[in-house]
Amino acid sequence: MSFEHLLAPLQIGPIEIRNRIVSTSHQTSLVADSLPTDDLVAYHQARAAGGAGLLSVEASAPDPSGQLSDHQIAAYRPEVVPMLAKIADAVHSEGAKLFIQLCHGGREQITGGYRPPALAPSPVPSPRFHTEARALTKGEIDEIVDGHRISAINAREAGLDGIEALAGYNYLPGQFLSPRVNLRDDEYGGELEGRMRLLVEILRAMREGIGSDRALGVRMTADSVTDAGLRAPEALEVFEALGKLGLLDYVSTSIGDSSSYKGSTWIAPPAPVSHETIAALAGSVREVVGVPVIATTRITDPEVADLMIARGEADAIGMTRAMVADPQLANKVASGRLSEIERCTGCNQACIGHYHAGTPINCAINPWTGREATLPRPTESKRKIVIVGGGPAGCAAVRAAPGADIVLFESSPDGLGGQWRHALSGPSHEPIARLTIENLERWVQGAEVRLGVDVTLEQIIAEQPELVVLASGAVEYRRPLELDADASRMLDGWAVLNGAEVEGPVVVWEWGGDWTGFIVAEMLAVAGHKVRLASSSAAFGEGMHQYQRNLYLGRLDELGVELVSHVEPLRLGDGQLLVRNVFSEREMTIGDVGTLVVVGGREPHFPLYEPLVEAGINVERAGDCFGARTTEEAVHEATVAALAG
Repeated sequence: MSFEHLLAPLQIGPIEIRNRIVSTSHQTSLVADSLPTDDLVAYHQARAAGGAGLLSVEASAPDPSGQLSDHQIAAYRPEVVPMLAKIADAVHSEGAKLFIQLCHGGREQITGGYRPPALAPSPVPSPRFHTEARALTKGEIDEIVDGHRISAINAREAGLDGIEALAGYNYLPGQFLSPRVNLRDDEYGGELEGRMRLLVEILRAMREGIGSDRALGVRMTADSVTDAGLRAPEALEVFEALGKLGLLDYVSTSIGDSSSYKGSTWIAPPAPVSHETIAALAGSVREVVGVPVIATTRITDPEVADLMIARGEADAIGMTRAMVADPQLANKVASGRLSEIERCTGCNQACIGHYHAGTPINCAINPWTGREATLPRPTESKRKIVIVGGGPAGCAAVRAAPGADIVLFESSPDGLGGQWRHALSGPSHEPIARLTIENLERWVQGAEVRLGVDVTLEQIIAEQPELVVLASGAVEYRRPLELDADASRMLDGWAVLNGAEVEGPVVVWEWGGDWTGFIVAEMLAVAGHKVRLASSSAAFGEGMHQYQRNLYLGRLDELGVELVSHVEPLRLGDGQLLVRNVFSEREMTIGDVGTLVVVGGREPHFPLYEPLVEAGINVERAGDCFGARTTEEAVHEATVAALAG
């Protein structure tokens, strides 16, 4: 493909961007004392150097009353100007343009601990964050509008090229737009004109602050998915009204709302959500708004992005998570190196997952994301390296040692991927697993890969390695359980995912630490089994990112899977499963059990480590054999091991 649409310049008001690949505002937590850090400068510079046309600094508070979290930039503070200027200078030096987004959270407060008062148009509690709002006074509204003006002035002084207001995801301007949240009877409520008043005043104040020679836009969701915010027809009415006002140079649109569980999953949806939903909605917005439209919601493939522009569904594409995974995405597209792109898997683990955990952004497949200023890049090396294990850790070690003479031993004859191969059987997890494995296979190109080999100490010594990276993974933890029945009535989760025969009805018990129990339950329910999913966690899916967990819970409900909370299994016999409540220790019996599938965690597998140490071989452990965790830790540890070893 020539990508003539995606790579064409675009005029956004007075600003021209060199192509239509955009890194839209997203929270990085590369912030200290509510100010950008040098790590944030390096983060944005990497994506500008990677060829993106436009980048936007993350959602920043325009007023103290609107801080979403402890890690949000305070755009209203004068101290922000020098650090924003550093980001602007770094981005401009690479040929890209830089905007900033202003976001007042209103009643939505992600921060834990001590909370300021939650403010909203009306005292309607937030169903997701469980904040109980107070209605804003007119004086407070004036202060918030003025905060947007001051923040825009700061952005101009810092040399930024544009600014946008966040009116989507049911944050404060969106709360005023929603007739379900805005119950006011003054000039800021009632019909659409009144409910739009705050947003219009904010946009006019921002225009005054940023000036006519910089771009002004708004980010608003085309559909909030639930009635907590604006549904598609209501949102389209607002877009049309904004277009007629002539205030805007562009709009940025996506899907979802922050105040509901279901709506929030669309803010950064994991697989198997498709890009097609935003394509149709963005096209409708573009028809009525009269200015360029930036569309974003899980658009990670350049081919899809180019096609959306060609079809007139958008003028530019927010490929934000795609550039979290690969900052060089735009350059690789422009030079025809599509096969080299590090593909975002949509796992949400270390990008928005870190934001929700209050930690700096990283990426499960790209350990340099968020560490651009601190983690060295690989350099050519002629070392002899042996790697044991072909999962994420083992393959990441190959990527981090270009030019080395590498032999990788993998015990499975089926291919690379490690534990991710189990997830290929999951109806909804298959896309994440497949993309992960495709990335791993690309990383090991140039290495000698020996599949189906349970490597021995003698085989490793024979290779005369200068470094061994032990990435032998983990095995399932076998939970002690009384079994007064045929042993085939109890199976491990991985065995089921790998094709073991199952006799229904099925009880899947999961400990709550990972995705395996959810995948097994969904797979068996899709196959027609009656499934009950039992968990010993306080809440189902505690170890999963909330957006993935929420989508699973919705699908399992649609499939008729019964949820049994707060129990651990004790004994299986005669079709009866004895369980115990983890809080009260009350015992109860679950009847009509054909098969019990047990998912109880993992234990590290490293039988070669001590023999290698005793043999005097330079060995580094990485990933689950060092401590069973996630792909993110495996990839990072293996990268560090290969770089240092």
